[in-house]
Amino acid sequence: MLDLDPGMMIWTWITFIIVLILLSKLALKPMLTAINNREDQIRNDIDEARKQREESEGILKKHQELIDGAEAEAQKIINENKQLAEKTKQSMVESARAEADKIIENAKKEIEQQKESALASLRSEVAELAVGAAERIIIKKLDKSEHEKVVEEYLKSMPKSIKN
Repeated sequence: MLDLDPGMMIWTWITFIIVLILLSKLALKPMLTAINNREDQIRNDIDEARKQREESEGILKKHQELIDGAEAEAQKIINENKQLAEKTKQSMVESARAEADKIIENAKKEIEQQKESALASLRSEVAELAVGAAERIIIKKLDKSEHEKVVEEYLKSMPKSIKN
C-alpha cells in the first residue's frame, strides 16, 4: 500500500518547517497585523457609531422637549386668546346693552316731552274752545236748549283735526 521513505519524510518535514518559518516571517506577520488593524478599525467604528447614536438620542430628546414646550406655549397662547376674545365679547355686549338702554331712555324722554307738548297744545285748544263757547253763550244769553244748540253749532264749525 503506502511505502514510506524515511529520507523523504525528513526532507518533507524540513521543507515544511522552512516554508512555515518563511510564511510566518513574510506572510503571517503582515496578515496578523492587517487582521489586528481591521479589528481595531471595526472596534473604533462600533464605538463611534455608539457615540453618534447616543448623541442622536440626546438631540432627539432635546427636539422632543422643544416640541413639547412649543405645543405647551401654543396651547397657552390659544387659551389666552380665547380668554381675551371672551372678555372682548363680554365688553362689546355690555357696551351694546348700555347703548341700547341709553337709546331707550332717550326715546322715553322724547316720548314724554312730546306727550307733554301734545297735552299743553290740547289744553290750549280746549281753553280756546271753552272761551269761544263761553263768548257765544254770553253774547246770546240763552236758555239751556239754546245754549246746547250754540255749543253744537260751534263744535260743527271747528276744523276736523281739533274735533278728533
